[in-house]
Amino acid sequence: MTADQLPISKSAVIKDVLDSPLKINLMELGFLPGKKITLQHVAPLNGPMAFRLEESTLALRKAEAALLDIQLL
Repeated sequence: MTADQLPISKSAVIKDVLDSPLKINLMELGFLPGKKITLQHVAPLNGPMAFRLEESTLALRKAEAALLDIQLL
């Protein structure tokens, strides 16, 4: 399952960041294997998704969220 499929208010652990030119950028933002994320909000019309990562809320496009391989908690 990838993070773009995560239901709102559900939490998951990142298993892997899939290979992409954005992989390094996502990892620098803190989306690392073993980290817990929670989907807080999805903007309408396929807009950005807001994820809670530790003490921060970060927005990712659906295509970026699809690069995060996750496991539901």
